[in-house]
Amino acid sequence: MRKNLVSTAVLLACSLLLAGCSLQPMTSNPTPATTSTDRGRDLQEKLAAKLDDATQCPSGTSADVQALIKAAGPDVVIHIPAGCYEITGSIGIPEGKRVFGAGMDKTILYRDPDRSRDQDQPIFWVFGRGESETQVSGIAFLGVRDTNDKGEDYGVVLSNSRNFRVDHCYFEGFGWAGVRTEGTSRGVIDHSIFVDNFKKGIDNLGYGVVVYGANQWPDDPGAGTAEAVFVEDCVFVGSRHAIASSGGAHYVFRHNLVQRNVIACSVDAHGLGYGWSRGTRYVEIYGNTVKDPVYKECGIGIRGGEGVIFGNTIQGFTKPILLILEWGTPDRQKSSYPAIDQIHDLWIWDNGIQGGPSAPQIDQDAKGFIRQGRDYFTQPKPGYGPYLYPHPLVGGGPFDTRAAPP
Repeated sequence: MRKNLVSTAVLLACSLLLAGCSLQPMTSNPTPATTSTDRGRDLQEKLAAKLDDATQCPSGTSADVQALIKAAGPDVVIHIPAGCYEITGSIGIPEGKRVFGAGMDKTILYRDPDRSRDQDQPIFWVFGRGESETQVSGIAFLGVRDTNDKGEDYGVVLSNSRNFRVDHCYFEGFGWAGVRTEGTSRGVIDHSIFVDNFKKGIDNLGYGVVVYGANQWPDDPGAGTAEAVFVEDCVFVGSRHAIASSGGAHYVFRHNLVQRNVIACSVDAHGLGYGWSRGTRYVEIYGNTVKDPVYKECGIGIRGGEGVIFGNTIQGFTKPILLILEWGTPDRQKSSYPAIDQIHDLWIWDNGIQGGPSAPQIDQDAKGFIRQGRDYFTQPKPGYGPYLYPHPLVGGGPFDTRAAPP
């Protein structure tokens, strides 16, 4: 059973990462390597062997990890030693803590597939409302890899965490998302691997990262500033959406590699609906490679809000960039133009499209609502400039000197 926690998709993701295809700072679109299969297989087999070896795994429990965190002082770095830790609940982490594993191939936090079916909790839950820096680094988070499982769970949830970094981690087998940020959270997720975070038993959700805001709609969304959730230099394989958002969210998705998405658009931003009182406020999507889809209908699909989309390489989709009037918006709120929180002031330019039309496509239900020159523009946004890259929180960690994890 435990070997099922490490899917064959690990081989693809790890071989790409070990070759350094997406984890170096990218000033141009990455070119995935294809010659490191043996190194990827070595890591896959190493993880599977640990999970299947009763002398190594489990070597600890949720209680052991929580005890380490509770015992640490406010300025103490928490080290989770190498080993396999069977997680049966959620581990609470106050903001301001730094939690380091021994590496994503060495410190493994996993759900037991025989005990965790339909569990909806995160493994790590980071909470707080201050400005202290929080970091989670060098850990593998493994959910239940039974694709019929209906657990809407997460690897890490960050609630109102204002200066967080999640880096050099691995996320696999979570029903809702590998990482969820919510409320006023602001920070960066970088140099991490997301594999097969989608379950057929749910047939929805299935995000690598999901960004939920505080249901606020500021007049100035803060384009090109630190006031966003950043996802950079990561690899996503087999997600439903590599990233999704709602609730007034603002995210920056840059210099990532996205492959083999299933069921829906590889990169997504929700409009108004699905229980949220506001849709996505702003997106900045640039410098990514999105390719090799299982679901070929849609590469980048935007359903609401404002933003910029530029400098991406998108390959193999019938609709590489699709603009949508949110299907989930109640009819009374989209009975006439403009619909509440619909696409507006969206700028799209200089994307490398292969295998599909270069111009943004308009979903058939959006006719009359989304119009070029009024709601979206195919040129650089005047006055816009990206925020510092890499993000200022990136660097100085125990794994930052490595060319690629683990």
